[in-house]
Amino acid sequence: MKLILVAVIVSALALFGGVTARSSSQRNLVGNIKAKMFKDTSLSDAGCSFQFAPGNRNSERYIFFSPAGFENDALMNIDGRDVSLRLVNETNPKGRERVGSRSTRRYAAGNITVNVVYVATRVCKPNDENCESTSYSATFIVKKGERTQTVKAAGSCGS
Repeated sequence: MKLILVAVIVSALALFGGVTARSSSQRNLVGNIKAKMFKDTSLSDAGCSFQFAPGNRNSERYIFFSPAGFENDALMNIDGRDVSLRLVNETNPKGRERVGSRSTRRYAAGNITVNVVYVATRVCKPNDENCESTSYSATFIVKKGERTQTVKAAGSCGS
C-alpha cells in the first residue's frame, strides 16, 4: 500500500509541482524531502532511500527516494521544493556487485540534473536468503541552472 502511495505522490509532484518554501540564492540546493510520508523510517524498506551522511544535523530524514518497481523515478527536495526526477542514464558494475563496486545514475527534471555515484558498502552474500538490501555511500551532484551542490549521503536499495 505504501508503495502505491509513493508512486501516486511522485506522479502528482511531476504533474503539479512540489512543495514550496522560501527561496534564497544563499540556501543549499538539497534539503530533506518535505512530503509527510517520508518522515516514516519504514519507507527505506521498499526501493532506494538516502539520507545526509552520518554526522550531518539533518541525517535522520530522507534526501532521495526511488520506489521499488519504479526505479526510473525518484524524489528529492531541491531548492525548497519536492521534485520528481526521471532516470536518464545509468552504469552498473560488471558481474556481481561487491563491496567497493561503483555505479552511477543521472536524473533530470527541467533545468535540474542530479548525478549520483554509488559505492557499495555492504552487499548480500550469494546464498543469504534473509538479506534483501545493499548499503551504499553516495555522492549527489545537484545542478539547477548555474547553481551546483555536492552532497555526501548514505543509504540502501532493496526491499
